[in-house]
Amino acid sequence: MIKKLRRKFVIVMMSIVAVFLVGIFTSMFLSTKANLERMSLGSLHRVLSSRGGHGLNEAAPALPDDPPPPGEEPDGDGLKDDWRDWREGNDQPFENLAVILVSVDSSGQVEILQNPIGDLDEETLSELALELENSSDDQGIVEAYQLRYARRQMEDGTTRYALADVSIERGILRMQVLHSLVTYLGASALFFLFSVLLSRWMVGPVERAWERQRQFVADASHELKTPLTVLLSNAEMLSNSGALTDEKNLRRLDHIQAESLRMKDLVEDLLTLARSDSGRQALSLSPVNFSYIVTLSALTLEPIIYDQGREMELKVADNLMVLGDAVKLRQLTDILLDNACKYGAPKSSIEVELARSGKRDLLLRVISHGTPIPPEELTMIFERFYRSDKSRGEEKGYGLGLSIAQAIVQDHGGRIWAQSDGVSSNIFSVSLPRAQGQAQET
Repeated sequence: MIKKLRRKFVIVMMSIVAVFLVGIFTSMFLSTKANLERMSLGSLHRVLSSRGGHGLNEAAPALPDDPPPPGEEPDGDGLKDDWRDWREGNDQPFENLAVILVSVDSSGQVEILQNPIGDLDEETLSELALELENSSDDQGIVEAYQLRYARRQMEDGTTRYALADVSIERGILRMQVLHSLVTYLGASALFFLFSVLLSRWMVGPVERAWERQRQFVADASHELKTPLTVLLSNAEMLSNSGALTDEKNLRRLDHIQAESLRMKDLVEDLLTLARSDSGRQALSLSPVNFSYIVTLSALTLEPIIYDQGREMELKVADNLMVLGDAVKLRQLTDILLDNACKYGAPKSSIEVELARSGKRDLLLRVISHGTPIPPEELTMIFERFYRSDKSRGEEKGYGLGLSIAQAIVQDHGGRIWAQSDGVSSNIFSVSLPRAQGQAQET
């Protein structure tokens, strides 16, 4: 239980960290993408504005004519002031972005005004411009050529397109994604180590309290065995001696023996669970014929089932071997079959099935018919001392049988679960790994 608690704590912590980091990196990515798109479109619109266009982005400052070579200042104070004002008022200098400029007149004639990207010839650009003429969007991306375009209607009636390569922009985004991924993995690893250490510190008091409780249950169960044994032996000797002749006293003695036996069973169950909790369950692992164990357990309970006016249907495959403790596996099958006997409807049948499951496992199913177990209780019934009034009626018991069955299955590396059809059938299934020799069989 403590390991599960620590595991849940680590999972919760890592989930919170993952949500925050993913949210932060996603916001950064979207923000960067929006800024790059805004700067790229701004440059395209400035190019169109510098050529005398109108329409979108009317407020964008026009580019001065005849820009000087990069790194040189133009002669003339007026022109120098124009360029300084333009540079201070824009996020990205025009000369840093290669922009293609294409003009299309009303008759469909295409003119390439500038083409700094040598990979695209005039014929390709002309076809692209005519395709954009049919588009209703004034700006967008041509994925086939990885070009972002902006369109502007000019005063002379022509339509001009400014196009810029977006590969650099996408390269920046890819690098940001890569850096974010590396940062996420590194941060997750650090938070994972921190969560593991923190879980040990936080769960420490619970672990100590659980250990004290487990030790108390184990010690109390062990100490109760001796007086119960003495009580049962003396009650049996008194019953056999014939010293009591009064009928009422004989009934009282029978009650003492019956309740003492129930108390002994409870103590044994508690001791079994305490040993399982401590991880010191004494298991003698060896190849076991599980088919024989299931059949023997069913035949042992057959007279009880027959006395109840019920039937048992046995479908057990031959010689299915598991590596386990024969005593514990017999206890497992007895618990499941006894559970079916107690809580099945009168005159109903019990079905016991054992067969291979996949290449490495075997599957035991015990099917009984009666009041269906509610869906919300299918996992709770394996909790200690849990009893469902509807499914268990007035039968005597302590609610420990299925908990012990679950502990036995887990000790053998298997899995146990319950199902119900919601009408009348309750199915308890156990999956166990077959012995290594049988795991290779097909």
